[in-house]
Amino acid sequence: MSRYSFLFSARWLKYIAMAIIVIIACVFLALWQKDRRDQREQEIATITTNYSAEPVDITSVLSTPNSTLETTDEWTQVELTGSFSDEDTVLARNRTVEDKPGFYVVTPFEITGGSTIAVIRGFTAEQDSVPPAPRGQQTVVAHLRPAQDGSEDENPKGLIKAIDPARIPGMDDAYSHVYVEASPAETGGAPEEGLTPLPMPELDPGNHLSYMLQWFAFGIMIIIAVVISARRERKAAAEAVEHGAVENEMVVIDKAALDAGAKISQPGSRYGRNRWASPTVRGQAEADEDALFEERFRSK
Repeated sequence: MSRYSFLFSARWLKYIAMAIIVIIACVFLALWQKDRRDQREQEIATITTNYSAEPVDITSVLSTPNSTLETTDEWTQVELTGSFSDEDTVLARNRTVEDKPGFYVVTPFEITGGSTIAVIRGFTAEQDSVPPAPRGQQTVVAHLRPAQDGSEDENPKGLIKAIDPARIPGMDDAYSHVYVEASPAETGGAPEEGLTPLPMPELDPGNHLSYMLQWFAFGIMIIIAVVISARRERKAAAEAVEHGAVENEMVVIDKAALDAGAKISQPGSRYGRNRWASPTVRGQAEADEDALFEERFRSK
């Protein structure tokens, strides 16, 4: 463990702390995507179960006009009998069907012996060519949807943004937390001439699973990167220590002093020896040193 003692340095502690923060963020985002996927799978299951089921009476789902629609009851088909209040028709703007921008046509529907409910009759791409609602008593098959919040919307006359019963005229004594979408012919509805029926909702689960796996992968990659970096630094430190030990054994030669006749101190020799020279060169050097010594001795 002493080989990794550098991990407790200020620099490495900072790196590790940053890595931990990023890893926690990756795990949090991965779990968030998992929750999104679970919610989407529940939505798909609800659509699959309710969308094409036999129509039921609305009172079997909502006991009172103020009842809130349960998540598991969304897209339930209901059969309504009553009459449209065509003079109160409004258009929900910023809607798209089959990549074509336009409006949802929303008209209050007075249920016989009951309350009023907002009905999306269909889609139109032209604001000025909306057909009038059918007159007289009608039977409508439609899907229940939770109301949207339009309390902050600024709506021009005849237009709405959110489908909020509170923002639709003629909705006195109405279902305040829901509206309905007229069912297409495939599920028992009778689409109006001049309007495009709303398509079945998408059943695509989305990319939540792939995003979840990506965030987990990012977290694992960070852990691997920290481990590899630590191993590389330990290896570099070990090599530096080994290289420093070899350098400590080298003898520093003062070339100027050598030219002046100084001898390199070396254990085992009176005059010094060059430890890196080959045997032949070293022998010749020793002979030259002996001759020089004798000559200097005689001169004295």
